[in-house]
Amino acid sequence: MAAISSRSQRPAGRVSLPHPAYWIWRRLTSVRSAAVLILIAACFSAAGVIIPQVPPQLINIPGQIEAHIDAQRGTFGWATNPLAEFPWFYDANGGVFNLYQQPYWYALVGLVAVAIAVCTVSRAAPIWRTVRRPPKRVNAAYFERARHRAALDLPQSAPPNERAAALTAALRARRYRVEQIAASDDAIELFADRFGWSQLATFITHLALLLLLGAALVTKFGGEEYQFWVAEGESHPLFAPGAERPQIQFIVDDAIARFADDGQALDFRSVVRVAEGGALAAQGDVTVNGPLHAAGYRVHQAAYWEHGAALHVYDHASGQLVYSEAHFLDQQLVGPRIRIERSGAPVSEEVLGLQHTVAGDAPEGAAYTVVPLFGGRSLALALIPHESGLQFWYRLLNLPADSPAAAQLTLAQLGVDQEPPPAPLVRLTMNDGETLIDGLVSLDQHLETGGARLATLTLPTEHRLAIGLREVENRREFFYYSFNNDSIRGTLEQGGLAELDGATLEYLGDAPDTAQQGTLEPGAARRVGAIDLTYLGAESVFWTTIEELPGADGDALLALERFGQARTAETFNAMGGEDVQLAVGTTATSAGGQVGRPARLVLGLGGGAARIELDEGQAIVANNYRYQFAGPREFTGLNIRRDPGGVPFWLAVALGIVGMSTTFFAPRRRLWARLTPTRIALAGQAGHGVRLTQELHQIAASAAGESPPTKPAPHRRLLRNRFNDDYARSADDENKAS
Repeated sequence: MAAISSRSQRPAGRVSLPHPAYWIWRRLTSVRSAAVLILIAACFSAAGVIIPQVPPQLINIPGQIEAHIDAQRGTFGWATNPLAEFPWFYDANGGVFNLYQQPYWYALVGLVAVAIAVCTVSRAAPIWRTVRRPPKRVNAAYFERARHRAALDLPQSAPPNERAAALTAALRARRYRVEQIAASDDAIELFADRFGWSQLATFITHLALLLLLGAALVTKFGGEEYQFWVAEGESHPLFAPGAERPQIQFIVDDAIARFADDGQALDFRSVVRVAEGGALAAQGDVTVNGPLHAAGYRVHQAAYWEHGAALHVYDHASGQLVYSEAHFLDQQLVGPRIRIERSGAPVSEEVLGLQHTVAGDAPEGAAYTVVPLFGGRSLALALIPHESGLQFWYRLLNLPADSPAAAQLTLAQLGVDQEPPPAPLVRLTMNDGETLIDGLVSLDQHLETGGARLATLTLPTEHRLAIGLREVENRREFFYYSFNNDSIRGTLEQGGLAELDGATLEYLGDAPDTAQQGTLEPGAARRVGAIDLTYLGAESVFWTTIEELPGADGDALLALERFGQARTAETFNAMGGEDVQLAVGTTATSAGGQVGRPARLVLGLGGGAARIELDEGQAIVANNYRYQFAGPREFTGLNIRRDPGGVPFWLAVALGIVGMSTTFFAPRRRLWARLTPTRIALAGQAGHGVRLTQELHQIAASAAGESPPTKPAPHRRLLRNRFNDDYARSADDENKAS
């Protein structure tokens, strides 16, 4: 019979395994392999702590992972892409920035769990044998070479059984379990064991680790987590319609938020009801750290959003409600609230979005919009961040609002931090004594040659007169000329007069032309060109688009104006700027003094129709429908979790505490004793941290009826170390002497 090759099988404890399985078994039970696995897991864990991870609520939203990675480029620079693409041979879906969703992370966790399980199995039999059947006899040489040992020579001889009784009493006083192994007239051997069961704590600790890792895997692959927004007064189903599982509904009766006077959030909570299969399952308050338990799920409040609007649409003919929805306004624009009047009649009042970023060397967040005017001209309105706050600037432009140049204006072209250009102060008096003009005349026209600026005046006699300023030899010159009579033209010094057809023109000097450009404080008004412009402060407007709104031509636009009443929008990152201060219900000039007025809904139906503006509770008929603004709505962000790994996790924590406490505070001690008429010899074994040698000396002294050595003061570390050294030295001396 051929012998079996020694390479075909290898023993693993009492189990014989084929060679490949034996190799794997050895790797998994190797201390070096365990250290490598733990080191790799620790490195990945450290990376997950140091490198900002994609928030869990954004993982399943398209584009959010890429947006999170782009936000980290300023910190990680060139290393951003390699980290985002690690491990490079497959689509990493965020790489190290999304570490805890990566398959290699869970493979590593699973491998550590397998290694712990294999290590536990391989050590189970030896540890069990050590606990149940420990070696109770040692040879005589062991008492001379054991790491922990003590020997005491007695001056008077006594029977060994008397020595054994005294030693047994001393050991039992220290809670040892004592057993006599051998006895003769010359010697008695004893075996003592204390906390013999504590070695089983290693299995408890390993079980805790396995449960902890298993809980993580169960949570990942068997857990459920949902996040969604629910408006107050609305409900949201947990599962898609038609699902086989019983439907669960989450109803938000109220979304509550409290703020300090400075705008700091103090409390977010919501009153929530949970219905399962149409029956009420639970109800109560929900907070971030105070969940509601219902239908096997935990309901947390994850977020709060106050910018929502409820819109109702009725068929005008029948009065039937055909559309009712609370809309989450997830888009935001910030800009100046502008009121425009012409000849004393209001034209419009609205928040204008900032369309363009200021070109050139401008403060971060500086932006502007361009409003078209008549005759190919436009009006630029800008918000510029400043140390004193957000500044509003305006300037008339001699170019169309839709021209490419209007989208690339610099601070200088917007007139920021510049004095307005000069304009003449004139008095124009008719021969009958009527004064037509007595003050500043804005120069709103430019000549291509000479850089002259002028304005055109029309007299009651239908006489058209041009007046203006120009630079001549480094001085400013006032000029005039008539479109009707070429002989009427010339220049005037300050205080000079000119006779016209039926009128007299007097030049009084010049002053800044604030009708062309300048800055305004909130609530201030100014005549700009042919309109009266009032700046009512900077505000944010939240908006969204609605598909298939009854009566709309394509997607409808829905925006909500809060008139300074928004509490969570005191700052806004406008056009890339950080923390732009807005007028948010803190001053009387906020929203043009309209603080406290009802919110207003702006609805754009498309198709060239005029926009609809509705105050809270107001309704209007358009396109055979009646649109009603039911009021602002607050939204609660709910986080719904079912975590089957929760119980194993906390059980693992409890077992880990028990196992480690047992290991550190109740380590096993084994002790062998040999007693003769004139000598007590002790040897023992114990775990790290146990001063067994010192304890053996004390036990021997107690058994001999002598006073045990005095222990050092626990707070004197230096003396204690010297005491231990003296003990070890005296023990060595005794061994040598014996």
